[in-house]
Amino acid sequence: LSGSVFDADGRSVPNVKVELFRILEDGSTKKIDSRVTTGTGSFKFRLAPDPAKYRVSVKRDGAEPVTKDVEIDGAAVYRVALSIPPKQ
Repeated sequence: LSGSVFDADGRSVPNVKVELFRILEDGSTKKIDSRVTTGTGSFKFRLAPDPAKYRVSVKRDGAEPVTKDVEIDGAAVYRVALSIPPKQ
């Protein structure tokens, strides 16, 4: 699972924490891993190719988290882009 984090102006956001959760059958989530975005605002998680649902979350200080759900259904590269609101 590869992704990038952007600000409200569409620029890459480096050094923000991205968390990965697995969405369980009952709808609850379990934290799997976390990363900090690179200098170009990108991140990567290696996942098993088994069918599963995941939630990617990024949060900037003082703002609500921004999340995207991703459904994995086989061996492939999955991409996600997250746009975070401006700092308050």
